[in-house]
Amino acid sequence: MAAGDVVQEFAYRKRKVKLKTMTGVTKGQVLAWDTDGYVPGDADAASGNIGPFYVALETVAAPGSGQAECEVLEEGVVEVEKVTGAINDGDWVGLSTTAGKVTAFAKPDAPSSYAEATMQAELDKIFKRVGRSYGGAASGDTTTKIRLLAF
Repeated sequence: MAAGDVVQEFAYRKRKVKLKTMTGVTKGQVLAWDTDGYVPGDADAASGNIGPFYVALETVAAPGSGQAECEVLEEGVVEVEKVTGAINDGDWVGLSTTAGKVTAFAKPDAPSSYAEATMQAELDKIFKRVGRSYGGAASGDTTTKIRLLAF
């Protein structure tokens, strides 16, 4: 082996997960854990919605009662929904405040004066990273390809 030689090709991993009670999802949404199952992830969610994240590989209608299952991607390259805003190839992408969608990752920024809640909000950004951009996306694009990482 020499510098630059490929050691291992990257594969993908998928599985089935239970969705939150009476919750449905759309193919391509980023999912996060919420109380009793997975939901379209939302960076503003009261439950925290921190990683690891999955991506829905199928659309599942919300059941009238109980929990549905969904096939998801756990790790690999996949196209996901995104909010308005450009994303550069190779940049980190994070969970947006729109359920199930990603945005360009905003790095943590330590405040000039310490306040625990402000500092915690900045640190929490790290746990909302979903993966890396695979090819980038223009501001108006509604989807982008990412390398979903199993953190």
